[in-house]
Amino acid sequence: MSKILIVDDDPSILDVLEIALENQGYKTFTAKTIKQAKEILFSNILDLVILDIKLGNENGLDLLKFISKEYPLVPVLMITAFADPKTAVQAMKFGARDYIPKPFDIEEFLLVVKKTIEKSRLEEENLWLKDQLQKKYGKIIGNSPKMLEIFNLINKIAPTNINVLITGESGTGKELIARAIHENSPRKDYSFVAINCGGVPDELVESELFGYRKGAFTGAIQSKKGLLQKADKGTFFLDEVGEISQNIQIKLLRCIQEGTFIPLGGLDEIKVDVRFIGATNKDIEQEVAKGTFREDLFYRLSGMILRVPPLRERDQDILLLAEYFLKKFSIEQNKPIKGFSKEAQKKLMSYDYPGNVRELENLIERAVALETGKYITPSSIIIYEKSVSSKEQDIDRIFRGEITLDEFLEEIDKKIILKTLQKTRGNKKETARILGLNPRQLRYRLEKYKIQ
Repeated sequence: MSKILIVDDDPSILDVLEIALENQGYKTFTAKTIKQAKEILFSNILDLVILDIKLGNENGLDLLKFISKEYPLVPVLMITAFADPKTAVQAMKFGARDYIPKPFDIEEFLLVVKKTIEKSRLEEENLWLKDQLQKKYGKIIGNSPKMLEIFNLINKIAPTNINVLITGESGTGKELIARAIHENSPRKDYSFVAINCGGVPDELVESELFGYRKGAFTGAIQSKKGLLQKADKGTFFLDEVGEISQNIQIKLLRCIQEGTFIPLGGLDEIKVDVRFIGATNKDIEQEVAKGTFREDLFYRLSGMILRVPPLRERDQDILLLAEYFLKKFSIEQNKPIKGFSKEAQKKLMSYDYPGNVRELENLIERAVALETGKYITPSSIIIYEKSVSSKEQDIDRIFRGEITLDEFLEEIDKKIILKTLQKTRGNKKETARILGLNPRQLRYRLEKYKIQ
């Protein structure tokens, strides 16, 4: 049962509102002065305050300011017989949810009360959910449907020992997901060890993974433990796992299957208990089909495949992430910037972020450095669009044999469709019209590229 406080110095208004609200199932409290209202606020958990601006010799705005400061989660509806636009603006500025002039239709008033309470509860639930997610998932920021789905999957798979393959574009935060899985697992008190398989030469990847014995190769003047051994009882994260060579894939497969490995130059097997999490920005199943990635290793790693969506598919999170990075860089650069102007917010929302969260982070760091005022303005948001030379480099991938012409054209086709869907907010009919496709042709492409 929702609890509502009515504050008005007119006994007839108190009686009418009290009867009307209690007939709707609300529990009501009444007060004629600010002092009485504060006493009720102090001793009860309220869902709404209905407050008259004129309280005899007192000003209801003073109570509104008090509630906004001391009880910020309690919504306030202002009522008044004096329909003064300036007072209405002041009331909204000080935190009132709505401003209702007398006389008012009681049915419409009850509808406003219901909607205000429902909206307030939804906001509280969202705040609670955001708080819980932050406590549980650390630096992963997001409350879009796709990120909530990710959190739900982490929650389900973290307590298990299943190996996980995380896929997604560069800059989407795959390592943060891997760490969240580790930190919410029974292995959280042991090491989380990571290696970037794409940033280390093959021979070093092997020695880093498995370690080596003294004399195993020139320069091995003493034995060294491998990262796998350091990760015993913990989690081992293989970033850019699609980059490792076939030779290392075979050795890694044995370790995942048997839980054992032999260091370089060694004879005896070392046993380890490790959970494996891999990450890649490649289409790993396509790599399996081409024969560049072992099928048996793929199945061992992909007990669960977790796809991290690109930022353009979770645009509800853009401003949330921007606020987070703003706070971070304002502290680092010692600049008391309060937020973003409306125009700056529009500019942030209109870009599709090919570099994903990492690009947004760099963009906000740059904006904080450039801004001289209290709010980030559009002029401080410098977006470096992709140059012609970088597009030419994309085409060079065909000449280098990294990608076929059909694959390259499919990439472009998919990007154009995603961009158009974003602009039309998912309206397939409008997307087909803009692209000059009929509905069947668009549907075929959506299924082909697995676009939800």
